[in-house]
Amino acid sequence: MNLNALAGNAPKKLNLTTQQKDIIDSTDKTILVNAVAGSGKTATLMELAHNYDNGLYLAFNKAIVKDVVDKLPMGWACKTFNSFGLRLVKEHWPKAKVNFRKYYDYGSGAPVILASHHMSLSGNISDSSWLDTCQRFKVARMYIPEAKSILKQGKSDTTVVSGEDMLQYPIDNGWKSEPYDIVLVDECQDLNPQQIDFLSCIPTKKIVFVGDANQAIYGFRGSDPFALEKIKTTYFPTEYPLSESFRCPVEILETVKRIVPQIVSRKTGGKVIRSKSKDTNFTDDCFIISRINCHLIALANKFIINKEHFSIGKKFITQLKNNMRPMLRSANNIAEVKRRIQAKYKADLGAASTNKWNKANVQNRYDGLLTIVNNCTSIKGIENFIKELDMHQDGASTRKLMTIHASKGLETETVYFLQSHMCDYFKDRADTQWEREQEDNLYYVACTRALKNLAFID
Repeated sequence: MNLNALAGNAPKKLNLTTQQKDIIDSTDKTILVNAVAGSGKTATLMELAHNYDNGLYLAFNKAIVKDVVDKLPMGWACKTFNSFGLRLVKEHWPKAKVNFRKYYDYGSGAPVILASHHMSLSGNISDSSWLDTCQRFKVARMYIPEAKSILKQGKSDTTVVSGEDMLQYPIDNGWKSEPYDIVLVDECQDLNPQQIDFLSCIPTKKIVFVGDANQAIYGFRGSDPFALEKIKTTYFPTEYPLSESFRCPVEILETVKRIVPQIVSRKTGGKVIRSKSKDTNFTDDCFIISRINCHLIALANKFIINKEHFSIGKKFITQLKNNMRPMLRSANNIAEVKRRIQAKYKADLGAASTNKWNKANVQNRYDGLLTIVNNCTSIKGIENFIKELDMHQDGASTRKLMTIHASKGLETETVYFLQSHMCDYFKDRADTQWEREQEDNLYYVACTRALKNLAFID
């Protein structure tokens, strides 16, 4: 019996495509939906959800939970992986306290970071497993012994729970949640190995994975670049496509056909242009997207000087502050700040070379800092620039500066893509095939934010 239909909570019926109907009507117990950008996957999942009274929607982050929770029918739960895992932990250890920096009580710096990453990769105790984690996250292998000790001590303290513990304790102890009729797993291409393993803690009659291999862009942060393959070999799902984009017109999709040849649209009237930055008048309501930080910083500086409105993400500013803070600490003048940045830049490039890591990511980090220093004449000028950025956080304007990663899941009428060739630059310097593929994915994500106009800015 469908309680939502009886209660009058059934959704307004959509004009579903054949592909959407196939997913909703499927009787398969395990499904993998391959959904292109703007294909109406959320609407499809909501339509599917209303066929069940007892379901769980597992979201990639809090923003997705906030967007989805009110669209779900009565009786459904909508959680991030961590919040659902924490609930399981609290059922068994109700007095456990949350401390996301728990493992810093047992060490500091790189060894703690390595220990946390090892959990997210579901690493085991073998030396080869630890070496894989080091290589994946560009952490020197010299930190392995200390990281092992930190992980052992931290996991033995069950009175405090970190973010990684929220999933690891249920996995290690074989705990099970209450059963569900159906579980929907969104953005499954961005899951890490620990999250995939955690799904075994949730009994369900049916599980639906939804993702897009070409929107997998978080490998640097720990998501599994082979997540979809692992899902296929673990769950043997029946696969269904959602290949029609309702967001992007055909003119814009032509720019990404080389990456996603199967993507189609019936929408027309899009516009794609190329322009020089000096000749571009950015519209008031738009996304200005870049693969690298220094282009966003330079444009923000230009807007500040010209007293033009813009907004930039809080996370971007926070990371910039964290990177700049040690360079400014006790410095006597801006020349000293610049020397410190250049010295750290050189040292990190050396470490990357020794460990055979990708140098391009090091370049991205320090070129951003040098852009700030080169645009200022004093330490006070640097501090004032960062204060100005603080005044333009997030909702300060509809003219939004953002990295491609920050643009994921968003859309707007007009997108300006700064120096799009930088995706190829990073791709040419990537160490592994999955890193090269994720550079193509970043290009695809950037272009498919546009509802109508896409401008490539050189």
